[in-house]
Formats: sequence, C-alpha cells, structure tokens
Amino acid sequence: MDLFMEDSKTTLLDQVERELFKDDRVIYLNEDISSYTIANVVPLIHKINKEDADVPVENRKPIHLYITSYGGSAYDGWQIVSSIENSKTPVYTYVEGYAMSMGLPIFLAGHKRILGRYASLLYHELRGGANGTRQDLKRLDKEYDRLQKIYDDYITSKTSIPQEVLETYQERVDDWYIGFEEATKYKMYDESF
Repeated sequence: MDLFMEDSKTTLLDQVERELFKDDRVIYLNEDISSYTIANVVPLIHKINKEDADVPVENRKPIHLYITSYGGSAYDGWQIVSSIENSKTPVYTYVEGYAMSMGLPIFLAGHKRILGRYASLLYHELRGGANGTRQDLKRLDKEYDRLQKIYDDYITSKTSIPQEVLETYQERVDDWYIGFEEATKYKMYDESF
C-alpha cells in the first residue's frame, strides 16, 4: 500500500511541476546563489529576450522570477542582477518567503518588485573566508571593500535606505532582518501580495 501511495504522490507532483513550468516565463530561484544558479536563471532571461526580439518592449509579457534564497556568491549574484537590468523584457521579482544577503539585490533588481506580507529580507556586511599570505589578505580586504561598496550603493539606489543605516549594522556586525513593515518604510517593493 505504501508503494501505491508513493506512486500517487509522485504522479501528482509531476502534474503540479508540469503545470508550474508550462509558462516558460516563470523562473524559480530556490537555492543559494552560485554558478549553478547562473546556469538556471541567466540563460532563461537571455532566451526569452531573444524570443521577444521582434516584439516592441511595451508589448512584451514579463518574466516572473520567484526568489527564495539565503544568498551566496556575490560574483554570481551580480551576474544575475546584470541580466535582469539588461533585460528589455521586464523581469518582475517576487519574494514570498525570504531573499537574504545576495538574494536582496537580486530582488531589488526587478523592473517590478512584489513582496509578500510575511516575507523576510536580510542585509548584512559581506562575509567570506580567507587564508594566504599577509599580502594576499590585504588584497582580499581591498576586494571585500569594493564589493561592499557595490552592495551598499545598489541597495541605497533602489530603496530609501540611507547609507548611515547600513553602516550601523556593519559596525555592530549584525544581521538586519527586514520584515514587511520596514520594507514598506524604506520603499523596497512596488506591490504586495
């Protein structure tokens, strides 16, 4: 009997997945940001833009990018942000659950940003591990400073969050969990659901 139940669940799951992915303009980013993520997101954005090449921008159906991510690689994340920003076909970003760390600027990159009432966003100072010579660490520190500036500048340009607020969390070496009310206060989304 258990085997029959498992087969029924698999069949139902297969049907649900087919229905969800029937619209090729829906992309799910449900993982840590990495080179694997780029391979699952960026080519789809490029493919849809290529398909839309003969459609006037104002008539294009949007791409819907649903984000559920704890974050990950800044380098890989910025490639996704660039692909969203360079997309002539509008990319709408959605967060129902959470977009943390590098997931935050990916959400903010959307041409339209839609946030769920129970969603959580997270900002924190850049994190990473390091080893090597003293000179290696100095070079890496300089690179971290560069990436932190890009991250902060992007967030302040896409929201009404002042740099001083971000610096407060950096100085305290503290994670800033941002709920719906704070996201509203700082104009971090365009629509809610």
